[in-house]
Amino acid sequence: MATRPLIPLLLSLALLTPAAAVAANEWTVCHRSDVKALRIFTVGEATLSRLDCNAGNLLAPPLRLEFRYFRDVPGDAFAKAAMNFLRKNLDETTFDALAPRFERFNSHYQDIGDGDIYRLIYRDQALELFLNDTPLARETGNDFASAYLQIWFGEAPYSDSLKASLLGR
Repeated sequence: MATRPLIPLLLSLALLTPAAAVAANEWTVCHRSDVKALRIFTVGEATLSRLDCNAGNLLAPPLRLEFRYFRDVPGDAFAKAAMNFLRKNLDETTFDALAPRFERFNSHYQDIGDGDIYRLIYRDQALELFLNDTPLARETGNDFASAYLQIWFGEAPYSDSLKASLLGR
């Protein structure tokens, strides 16, 4: 009889283990890259982290994409750049279908300064945006997350060298 109350507890702990591991910062940095503006000026550093860097597809969830900045950047610059690269990397039908969700997500970008960190975490069929560990936005759906990652990993990414470095090429 004493073991019966333990069963629901053990089941709930088993279900929480992947999310708890991610929340406990058990990420491993797989690859890093400088972030450059105008292909010349280093404005920050990007890292791609996973729970397992030996995964066959580095862009499959769960993953964490982190950008640590060394300079001030206005929040609207992130939103404008994101929409520009989403438009370049997605077919018109996909872009048009997701555009309202992109705009809502991008509206959460804020002005940042030296040392600030933007973090995107793709897990549990959702993409989350954080600034210095403060959650800013969450959008559900693998369709959204996969499309949004095209900013950095699409055919026409923000930076070819950043894409190659983050993918270990």
